[in-house]
Amino acid sequence: MNDCLFDVQGHRGARGLRPENTLAAFEYAIALGVTTLEMDTGISKDGVVVVCHDSFINPLLCLDSKGDRLPLSPQRLIKDLSVAEIQAFDCGSLNPDPVRFPHQQAVPGARIPTLQQVFDLAEARNSQIRYNIESKVNPLKPNETASPAVFAEKLVDLIVQNNLVERATIQSFDWRVLREARRLQPAIQTSALVVHSHTTSTLKGAKGASPFLAGLDFESCGGNMAALLQSTGFVDIYSPNFETLLPESPTFLQAVSEVQAAGFKVIPWTVNEPAIMQQFIHLNVDGLITDFPNVLLDMIQQGG
Repeated sequence: MNDCLFDVQGHRGARGLRPENTLAAFEYAIALGVTTLEMDTGISKDGVVVVCHDSFINPLLCLDSKGDRLPLSPQRLIKDLSVAEIQAFDCGSLNPDPVRFPHQQAVPGARIPTLQQVFDLAEARNSQIRYNIESKVNPLKPNETASPAVFAEKLVDLIVQNNLVERATIQSFDWRVLREARRLQPAIQTSALVVHSHTTSTLKGAKGASPFLAGLDFESCGGNMAALLQSTGFVDIYSPNFETLLPESPTFLQAVSEVQAAGFKVIPWTVNEPAIMQQFIHLNVDGLITDFPNVLLDMIQQGG
């Protein structure tokens, strides 16, 4: 493995260590030495790109402006709130999963940042940092977010305005976003997200082709992931849940080396166990997305 080329991506900043998708998480990840900040985005009612995983203000992550718990329902959709309303919530005081993230340090008062605020902070800390920006859009829930076309346009515009075309990647489970981003600005890298498990798969539709694949059909490619990616003409990176890349897994799809031989970088998500990190390093993946970039960085420094 060439350490200089290995892409250490801090998932939602560094979710295992700081509240996800907050400026504090991104700042901490940069200080650790990640090469890429991975993040999620939504679009507010007034058309501002904000950095948030869910299509709504998550009561497990955020408190109201008075510091009180939010009700589980009704959901407050990002698309129905102005950026000022979105930034009224405290999204740094709660740990949604203390068992998985026992070392996550609270940052009371942390707000949902705009993507521009993330760019401003990160560029001031490390002018070489890269960005992996996910558009949170779901073809099965089209009324909950902005459309794929609007997402692509907003993300491309911000990336271009900030002179980050060479250091930004747009990723999505909904490949329509990637297709449109490629049309708007071919120089921006795209990453095809995939989830494939016993309970859910973005590769297969309930009836025929999956709505996540921008009109393409996994089955028509013989179940060959590399062939599907080649048929797109708009994908640079393959980013599946990590289990699909492990030959011993019951949900294994295709070997890392075969996808790379077809011309695609392979960067799986979300790899948190040291033994699996090590396994992937030995499989020569191009990078890993992890909640614990500190563990991965230490492993790389020690030679994998």
